[in-house]
Amino acid sequence: MPSTKKGSWKLERASVTVRGKSRPRSNKYSASDTTREPAPRTRKRVWVGGYERADGSKVEGYYRSTPD
Repeated sequence: MPSTKKGSWKLERASVTVRGKSRPRSNKYSASDTTREPAPRTRKRVWVGGYERADGSKVEGYYRSTPD
């Protein structure tokens, strides 16, 4: 069933014009940016297994850090 609302996707892609920048920045996640950054050495290391991208290139496994 097709959507009856036109342009509703624009509500999810709200942006803010920034002086001196050629492209606007998204404010979609601005509410989630209010939390403070974790203190140094409090992040956990998590292993991300290797995978293959849609274009066929392979990515080796690697560690990344996540907050507690």
